[in-house]
Amino acid sequence: MDYYFHPSPRPSSLELLSDEQLLNIYDLAVEAKASPDFIEIIMNILTERKLIPSDYLDA
Repeated sequence: MDYYFHPSPRPSSLELLSDEQLLNIYDLAVEAKASPDFIEIIMNILTERKLIPSDYLDA
């Protein structure tokens, strides 16, 4: 993806979710073969929360 996700001054709906809820959304998105862009946004939030290692995104 050739763009950088700029969070808005207000948290997005995804950013307001608990860690557990966000991980569940990620699992469902992957299972449903959601847009790669959507999955990447979720992964960025997971990385910011240190729920997945940052080098995981490079793999």
